[in-house]
Amino acid sequence: MTIFHIVLFKFKDELSKEVVQQASEGMVTLEAKLLHPQTKKPYVRNRMGGINNSPEGRARGFTHGYICEFDNEEDRIYYLEGDPAHIEWVQYVKPFIADALVVDFVPGVHV
Repeated sequence: MTIFHIVLFKFKDELSKEVVQQASEGMVTLEAKLLHPQTKKPYVRNRMGGINNSPEGRARGFTHGYICEFDNEEDRIYYLEGDPAHIEWVQYVKPFIADALVVDFVPGVHV
């Protein structure tokens, strides 16, 4: 059961472009540090992120988006609650974030 984890960030207005870039790059480069605790191999698939460029004008101030794909619920839980690299990055970036939006879904699963 594939799970997609989507995170949108609205960075604080007073931050310099350099600080926002460093924080955003930290999320993207985090991938190399995300290793499964038993296998010591990458467990997050198709990690990507970037700056919003939608022409629709509906971003509500969210400027950066990131997507992670997990093979199963156990991997997602480890990422969110147990992976020391992810937890460290969250603590680092938290002071720079004005708002965040997180949506996870399983493709094709509907109410």
